[in-house]
Order: sequence, then structure tokens, then C-alpha cells
Amino acid sequence: MQKLVTIYLDNMAYAKGKMLVGSFGDKHGLVEEHLHDDLQDGWGVKAIHGFGGSSDELNTKGWVVVLLEE
Repeated sequence: MQKLVTIYLDNMAYAKGKMLVGSFGDKHGLVEEHLHDDLQDGWGVKAIHGFGGSSDELNTKGWVVVLLEE
């Protein structure tokens, strides 16, 4: 079985020490938190690709698509 996971990344999440004030979720911008539960449940990364994104001065953001396989 496979599933596709999309993850929004924003490097400002790391600058704040993972205390994400005003974000849309506690995992916003943090790859390891998004995949942790799936990896613990036996899913493995089959493929990973980045797409989109932008950079305005110190803030960089974009998306990662991860294909997981069980």
C-alpha cells in the first residue's frame, strides 16, 4: 500500500525553536514531526520531491511531497 503526504515548509518555524505562535498547526513547517507517526507505524519513504516555494529575505518556504509505502 502507498500514500502521498504533502508537507508545507517554512524555515521561520525552526527560527522560533519550534514554538509556533500563530501557525495553522503544531507541525507547520517541520518535516520530522509530519513523518514521525507514519514511520513509527511501519511506513517507509519510497520517494521524496520538493516543489514550489519562494524566498523573501530570511524567510524561505515551499512544499515537499513524500511517497510512503507500507
